Amino acid sequence: MASQVPVILAVDPGSDKIGWAVVGYDRRTVEQGIAYVAEFHRVVRRVIAERRPEVLVMGSGTAGALVIRVLADLQIDLPVRIGDEVRSTEEARRRYFADHPPTGLWRFVPLGLQLPPRPVDDYAAVIIGERYIRANGLEMPGHGH
Repeated sequence: MASQVPVILAVDPGSDKIGWAVVGYDRRTVEQGIAYVAEFHRVVRRVIAERRPEVLVMGSGTAGALVIRVLADLQIDLPVRIGDEVRSTEEARRRYFADHPPTGLWRFVPLGLQLPPRPVDDYAAVIIGERYIRANGLEMPGHGH
């Protein structure tokens, strides 16, 4: 990468698993994943060391306190902001199907009647991150969704 685009770590906290995504100010998703609560600290440590996010943006879900505790336990001084999580799950499903279109007979079933074959918490984190970047005027030219 010629010039380093600033990134954020976006998190969709849940009670058993946490969706996370590293999103650039150009709204490109650098990486995304889902971690169980017990392993989330390893993800945070690695992402912060490798990607150097400027901020952690967290959905306002019920398990947000857990994310704060992980940062405190790791003694990581990363600003935490609350991001817009309204209807992010529905949008995450749409984004999943845009990235992974149904095949075979499923192509003929309306997407509104289908559920992705896996959790989409990571896609929800991407959406929370993109919304934060847009809402705070941090967008840089790029090829985001």
